[in-house]
Amino acid sequence: MKTKILLISLFSIVFNFGIKAQKDEKGWARIYLNGKFGMISKSGNEIVKPEFDYIGNFVGKIAPVIKNGEFYAINDVGQRMPYAYAVKGKVIVYSENNKWGLKSDKGEILVAPKYDFISKFNAGTASIFLNGKVGVISEKGLEIFPPIYNLIYDFDKGKAIALKDSLFGLVDDKGIEVIAPKYNLIQKIKGNSYLIMKRGLWGVLNSNGQETVAPKYSAIFQSKDGYKTFLNNKIGMLTEDGSLMFEPAYDEIGNKENNVYIVISDGKYGLLNKNGQQLLAPKYQFIDKFNNGRAFVLQNNLWGLINSEAVEIIAPQYNSIEETKDNCYRVYKGDKQGIINKDGKVIVAPLYHNISIY
Repeated sequence: MKTKILLISLFSIVFNFGIKAQKDEKGWARIYLNGKFGMISKSGNEIVKPEFDYIGNFVGKIAPVIKNGEFYAINDVGQRMPYAYAVKGKVIVYSENNKWGLKSDKGEILVAPKYDFISKFNAGTASIFLNGKVGVISEKGLEIFPPIYNLIYDFDKGKAIALKDSLFGLVDDKGIEVIAPKYNLIQKIKGNSYLIMKRGLWGVLNSNGQETVAPKYSAIFQSKDGYKTFLNNKIGMLTEDGSLMFEPAYDEIGNKENNVYIVISDGKYGLLNKNGQQLLAPKYQFIDKFNNGRAFVLQNNLWGLINSEAVEIIAPQYNSIEETKDNCYRVYKGDKQGIINKDGKVIVAPLYHNISIY
């Protein structure tokens, strides 16, 4: 008998809005709370409390830190360590009297020591730190951004997420604040888009700072084929780059298979095409997973067959349907069996108690 059951699971993600954690491949996370940085292990244990003005990226097992204006380093278990800056490249970061400056490899002073710290250069820029704030400097010693932020993430395609007073904004590598910090969270996704969260509601931002989807969803979760959106107990979809596919209208949405989505609304199953357009309004009791462009359907407790274009190949009328090894279907009606080919044509009417396929 036909016994498959479709299970569509939704992943639950819990966000702690007071703490922003940045994961590292070595199993630790930098945390931020009320203007201070700390560090936790991957199991959530606190390695150091949020009490530092700055914690930089780890190189090996050492990370630079600033606390109360003092610069030093900590290891991956939070112990204080000396910090040695690697001197290489066309520009050299150097220190005098506990302040940091910049000079060329020929000894020309580009920036006299005045910062609390200058990070390693990456793609022509480095972070600068002064009085607990972060900015960005170029290899020529020009301030792209003065130290006014709490944190600036690495630039990606010329843009970087910036944190200021617990709010997130977007800046570019030309020194332009694309959008002032006003969101509770910004997360980079595919293409040039970002997920944003404001006052508990989620939307999408493009790299020009425009809200392509205004914050209105109660949640946006990544799925196999894009992002599921949630509003008023209904589910919708965004594409992988954050473009709107369709608004929340369904109780459940399966993964895309054979270029269709199986959806459920009020206990009924329907189909959407790969672009999220409705192929079949929810009407069946059940639609099974598609296989070779076909899926079993249940209606009024009887089984049928549809294709991925929502065309009924076999109308629901049988107690059970089984696919045979020669791409036909054995159908059951009462205590009798018959054979139907893959195009829905009846080859053998249900007249026999048993049909063995050789």
